[in-house]
Amino acid sequence: MEEKPQSIWRGFAIGLVILGLVLHAYVALSPANSLLNWYTTDDAFYYYQVAVNVTGGNGVTFDGINPTNGFQPLWMLVCIPVFALARFNLLLPLRLLVMVSAAFSIGTGLLLFRMLRRFISTGVAAVIVVVWLFLPSIHGDVVMQGMEAVTSAFFLVWLLSLAVQWRGERLPASRVALLGLVAGLAILARLDNIFVVLLLGVWFILGFAGPFARNLAVGDLALVFIAGLLSYFIRLRAGPFYQTYAYSLPWLLGLGFLLKPLLLYLFGLYRPQAARQPLRFLLRGGLAVTLAEGVIGGVLLGLQGLHVFPAEPRAMLILGQIIIIDWTGTLLGALGLRLFVRGFTAGAAEGDLAPDLRSASFWTPVLRSAPGFLLPLAGLLGGYLAWSYAYTGAWMPVSAQIKHWWSGLRNVVYGTVVHTAPELFGVQGRYNAWELAASPFTFIVETTQKILNPGAARVVSMLLVALLVLGIVVILISRRRWIAGLLDQMGLFPFFLALYCHIFYYTATSYIHIRPWYWVGEMVFTMLLLGVLLESVRQGLERRQPRPRLWAAFMALVGVAVLVSFGARLLHFFPYQISPEHREAYLAETRFLEAHTEPGALIGMTGGGTTAYFLQGRTITNMDGLINCPDYFEFLSGGQAARFWDALGLDYVYGRTYMFLESDPYQEIFSGRLVEVEHFEFQVLYRYLPAEEER
Repeated sequence: MEEKPQSIWRGFAIGLVILGLVLHAYVALSPANSLLNWYTTDDAFYYYQVAVNVTGGNGVTFDGINPTNGFQPLWMLVCIPVFALARFNLLLPLRLLVMVSAAFSIGTGLLLFRMLRRFISTGVAAVIVVVWLFLPSIHGDVVMQGMEAVTSAFFLVWLLSLAVQWRGERLPASRVALLGLVAGLAILARLDNIFVVLLLGVWFILGFAGPFARNLAVGDLALVFIAGLLSYFIRLRAGPFYQTYAYSLPWLLGLGFLLKPLLLYLFGLYRPQAARQPLRFLLRGGLAVTLAEGVIGGVLLGLQGLHVFPAEPRAMLILGQIIIIDWTGTLLGALGLRLFVRGFTAGAAEGDLAPDLRSASFWTPVLRSAPGFLLPLAGLLGGYLAWSYAYTGAWMPVSAQIKHWWSGLRNVVYGTVVHTAPELFGVQGRYNAWELAASPFTFIVETTQKILNPGAARVVSMLLVALLVLGIVVILISRRRWIAGLLDQMGLFPFFLALYCHIFYYTATSYIHIRPWYWVGEMVFTMLLLGVLLESVRQGLERRQPRPRLWAAFMALVGVAVLVSFGARLLHFFPYQISPEHREAYLAETRFLEAHTEPGALIGMTGGGTTAYFLQGRTITNMDGLINCPDYFEFLSGGQAARFWDALGLDYVYGRTYMFLESDPYQEIFSGRLVEVEHFEFQVLYRYLPAEEER
């Protein structure tokens, strides 16, 4: 009886692969692809130009002069063999990369399908995969940007699926090593995936510890990180003040990871029975957190007094206030976390809830799994860090350092720091990590605004949104036991905590210039949650015995609607034919620079990825520093960038007038050093004057 359904879904998977490849082949071969106006970002051409230089024997460099590490390493490794073809035709590797990205995206969909089928019906899992592959908003951020998002999604989903499948099993060393290898590749795909990798890794390694212990251990680690970040943000806010006083943050986090979980365990806070005695529970929690915070605070204040940290005005007072905030957040978080975890693991056996951490039966599987998981991960990450330091002199990508530094400038064009609570929690503006999850609500609001007058649209949209929220709440309550079990079984709880470590890393640390493809993990989580909600609805309807075909028809309708939307967007942006004047529209800026500069000229741009890739006989050097060397960042942050450019022999500067003459950090650097040559649309080409020619 199982053969027929299995063959149907095997055919579905094969059909999905074929459909995905055919649609992307149409994009890759379309003449409109050469317009580069929709599929690939300028940031992606940073990678492409570096890859061209690598294959040309110039080293890992954007401009052929300065070594750089301003990229995600795994995507660069993918780009290098593809862009070896650029020597034959500059568009050929761009078309091939469309198919490479499609292959990663389809692979992610198949992994999602395989994992979801373990927990929800196959039909719902199939719809989730169709949405992942073909919903224009997901496809636009994950596949079309030409960035590392496709590899990040692929390895995150692969890691999650293996951890969920193998957790609690006695695995051979080869499988544990494979999991560690996938974890390492997930980090190399995007270095900020480290939060998901480490928390899921702890959850997996503690697979035999029972749901209470493993989820509580993960929760405490996330709590130390989140409470530490938020304590600095609450006291300092984002911007220059934060940049001045946040130097002690790594110490607070490091000491917190060592002391807080240990003291919580020693005071019995890893026993689920503790919450049954409220007064003792509060007393033990208060003592554990107070003792840990007292030691941490004493060490930090001592280091401040010994001038290990910079001797800024009021530094001792500010540091003391941060410690008090961290103590408050940790205490409330630790107690609340235990009540929550105790609630959603209430159905587990009592022996599973409170394993004896002193017994060999607990530590034997942990010690057997941990090295096999950590060694491949550490080898890959350590190898990258060692290469980065040896080649560029910096352990981490210089681009991340620059984006933190930008937040301390007063008039910067790259974005603004977090100002509101919604931004801090990643639900508003440029920091909206949950845009996909909010899209049904956004759709309701935008649709009512189009068809109704403003007053009526406001009332109707609020009503519809309220009904949708109410429906979701009813679903969650009606299926709460089943959903609570999935928080552990599917790894949703550690995954969610890791995502908020990821979000707060950006929003609470004065990081600007956020890009849409940073939020791939949040998109994956949204799709998993959507699958759980749809399955909850299906099970609820099944209990009332409706016609099964009605639900199947609804699922099919959703899938068809997504495919039609995707197809319509492809036809709109990639028509069968384009006018001759538009075939090479992407080269207009390149042709302008070639016409107004001499062969061999060195041109500075704050960006310039696309131009650098297509420009012939000239060189583009990156001036914002994102794809330049760490030495340049030191000159730039010290206000001495002109000395670097003088030594480099810079000839021209190309970009917007406001950027160079009015915004930070460029206005002071370029003062008296630019002579206008020619305009191109909103851009201006300037002759750069070195120090000896400065007027």
